[in-house]
Amino acid sequence: MTKQKTKNTGSPLWFWIGAFTLALITFIFTDSVISFIERYNTISEWPILGMLVVEIPLILFGIYCVKKGKGNMYSLKADLLPMLIISLLSGLGRLFPPNSAAYYWVWSAVPVLAFVGLPIYYLHRRALRKMGMVNIPRSERNRKIIELQCSYDDAFNLCISALNLIKGAKILDMDKSSGFIVAKTGKTMKSWGEIITFNIHEVNDKVRIEVISKPQIRPQLFVLDYGKNYENVKKIVDFLKNKAS
Repeated sequence: MTKQKTKNTGSPLWFWIGAFTLALITFIFTDSVISFIERYNTISEWPILGMLVVEIPLILFGIYCVKKGKGNMYSLKADLLPMLIISLLSGLGRLFPPNSAAYYWVWSAVPVLAFVGLPIYYLHRRALRKMGMVNIPRSERNRKIIELQCSYDDAFNLCISALNLIKGAKILDMDKSSGFIVAKTGKTMKSWGEIITFNIHEVNDKVRIEVISKPQIRPQLFVLDYGKNYENVKKIVDFLKNKAS
């Protein structure tokens, strides 16, 4: 008998202990280097050894915690990197003269990013994590292709009916001969509105339907949908499968 692979969901506690530790070290290291630049004339005068004695064990501890807690549900790029960038910007704040534009930009942007942007972003990541879609690219998770064993006309009409499941969905354009339907949804608490596209084609004795959901707002990279686009695509596909079976 072959052992069935279990999904490594990681440990939120270990991962976030490691992430906060590395973020703290990033801030301390950056702030310390700037202090050394201001206080000493040459690099040889810097108390590097004392700094490394304190920081290296904490760095190793942070890396250990992140590695132990990461699993398949957390991403170094998507979950850890934003926190490190905020910490780095916070530490670099002293580098700019108090009356400069860069100083005001950093100290205006960092608190907003740290206390508003970052929590909202992590809530978005948490929602995707619950759906099991957290590390799947947006273009893949918000796009599904199915094949139905029915006539082309029935499949086209089913796609129109499926839009009734999506709150506020309105058809913008459709062409039966070309095999496409374009609809949009309204803005909600979890979504800035979506553009839902159906591409419908006959393939041999089946009908292939591609369902795509994209945010209305551009650039789409910065739109947080809390998995709403994925939910709507899945809802449509499940409806089509049930009705055509």
